[in-house]
Amino acid sequence: MVLTSLGFFKNDYQLDNFRSNFGYDWTDEDLNEAIDTAGYDLSNVRNFLMETLWLKVIEEYVDYRGCEREMFDCYVNGTLDTHFYFNHSEVQCTEDIEELLN
Repeated sequence: MVLTSLGFFKNDYQLDNFRSNFGYDWTDEDLNEAIDTAGYDLSNVRNFLMETLWLKVIEEYVDYRGCEREMFDCYVNGTLDTHFYFNHSEVQCTEDIEELLN
């Protein structure tokens, strides 16, 4: 019940699979930051957590692969409407990003 009120859902495959798809998992610090960022709208905690995880992916590619920050984007609006983009193409995992890099 508490997780549902924070915007999490039982079958949130994108959050559940983010680690295996992109190599990052959320930490207690990430969750605390998402709660702080959500402020009074706690139903957005899940969305802010997803954005935080996506920023970890972006930082890796910008800092270590020489990509530009502008090449990355995301649209996060709940469990069923979360999309990640690299170079104007939707990506589901790091393999998709690597394909677009080559």
